Amino acid sequence: MKKTTTGLVIALAVLAGSAYAPISMNHAEAAAVQQSLAVQKEKVLVNGQLKEVNYINWNKKKLYSSADISKMMAAKITTNQKNKSAIIEKTIGKKKVKISLKADTNTAVSNGKTVKLGASTKLVGKTLFADAKPIIQLLGGDSIADKNLLISTNGSIKFETAALNVEGKQQKVQVLKANGKSLYSVQQIAKLFSASTSITKDQRILITKNGKTIQLKLSQNTAIMKGKTVKLRSFPIIAKNQAYADIYDLVTALGGDVIPVQNSLFVSTTGLISGETFNPVWIDKSILLVTNETETGAVSYLVDVNSKKAIAKINGTELSVSPDGKQAIYSDETGVVYIVDLVTHKVKKINDQDDSAKFEFVWAPDGEKVYFVQGDKSDKISLMNVKDGTITEVYKDGLAYKYDLHLSFDGKKLLYAVGKEGKTEYTEDNSDVKDIDVKDTEVQLFELDLQQKEIKPVQLTSTADNKVFPAYLKNGNIVYVSYDVEGNISPVLTMIDTARKTTPLLSDKEIIASTVNAQGKIVLLVAETDGNYVVYEMDPDSKKLTKLAQTKMELQSISVSKDGKSIAATAPGQEGEKVLIIKNGFFEAVTK
Repeated sequence: MKKTTTGLVIALAVLAGSAYAPISMNHAEAAAVQQSLAVQKEKVLVNGQLKEVNYINWNKKKLYSSADISKMMAAKITTNQKNKSAIIEKTIGKKKVKISLKADTNTAVSNGKTVKLGASTKLVGKTLFADAKPIIQLLGGDSIADKNLLISTNGSIKFETAALNVEGKQQKVQVLKANGKSLYSVQQIAKLFSASTSITKDQRILITKNGKTIQLKLSQNTAIMKGKTVKLRSFPIIAKNQAYADIYDLVTALGGDVIPVQNSLFVSTTGLISGETFNPVWIDKSILLVTNETETGAVSYLVDVNSKKAIAKINGTELSVSPDGKQAIYSDETGVVYIVDLVTHKVKKINDQDDSAKFEFVWAPDGEKVYFVQGDKSDKISLMNVKDGTITEVYKDGLAYKYDLHLSFDGKKLLYAVGKEGKTEYTEDNSDVKDIDVKDTEVQLFELDLQQKEIKPVQLTSTADNKVFPAYLKNGNIVYVSYDVEGNISPVLTMIDTARKTTPLLSDKEIIASTVNAQGKIVLLVAETDGNYVVYEMDPDSKKLTKLAQTKMELQSISVSKDGKSIAATAPGQEGEKVLIIKNGFFEAVTK
């Protein structure tokens, strides 16, 4: 004898992070008949594994096998057929729970106290069938009975209202919480995307947007999107006329993104900026300028860090921002120079007459001119008036590949690095490279005094180490990070004072990046031995380190706002680097 049922049982895993789901039933069979009671089976997911539970129908109410419920709840059951009773025992923490059941009574006794059941217990064969909810609760779990029976093996099931950060605005959404897992209202999440929802008679959940439909089904942890089956993190459920599903499943299916933020989740309905995103520069307290590279090319974006939306796209890269944050300058591959108004987002050419390569734009403090490295071999340092685009040569010599150009706080000196070319030795017929001599090609630092009548560089270093992140301090001293060429020695944060004396400031930490903020403090990114990546601020006078933030994420670079209060960083993302910001010590993604 076979009988079809549409009942549902869900068990939630005791183990953190384990899957749980409702399973729609089409399978049932008669296992035994006693006193006209047919034992049937329903499928149930316990600790991420699909199993079956026995039940009977009595006076239009389902009674479940006490043996199956006990096993599901990790409890021990002893049945006495002679007196038609059973004892269920479980230890919860330090507390021992003992439940006594007896056939044909609508009560149970738990640790000496009488507990009312929703229906009388029935004995079928060797098994007592009972109202599941109170027994589950006594054993430390919970359940709700709607169209489905939802069971949590550990803790209560709650309907709550959660606050989501939807592109910078707070939105309240209904949430079902059970066993440490939250499922969000499908109807309310869909509404955030201007999508409609419906539930069919066979309990399929349909989400429709722009003529396209996403199909979820209670019996499956998959969704059908654009004719393709996509695996879900969790099974959807229906309770109190609401469909609930994993928020990551829902938002991703609707074309958005979900990221954790402090004490909440952030939902982007349009999706975060993808591709490789790097070189973040603060324009003001809420806007970042970033460089973005994809298969189609490289551009720059102005991104609102609160909504995480791109508010402007600029068809250029390596932009240098003016001291007041209102303009940025860049050059394209043909040498044409552009100025971008960062308020109106308008772009204009200021020099299209000189087609030489131009790199490393550095603004003067007055915001009226910029210094830059010029030429295909980067052998010249020049000055441009940003109002009319006129170019004046500052200095040129035979040393090619100048880079890392920096201007002192008072605008009187320029710092730059030079890496000499190695000497190439060819075969006798010049058809192949025989050897490359890299002796004396180590990076060295040079300084130009712009106040001198005859501008000539002063070589500041001569050692055979790599010199990275050079920068001026407010008092005119220079700091850089020295890296051993062979990688056998830890990096050393080094200072060169105005008398050209070199002093190590920090030598016992793995320095990943270094920058000097507008206040003259050194901000360091350090990979600690405990696996944390830590952002420190150092007072260059006292050498005191102050921890600003830390994370287990593998940070790669940092950027500090002009007021010194905001920090952006980069870390590995889906397609290269992604940009993050630090809010109250929490690292929050801006791109993906």
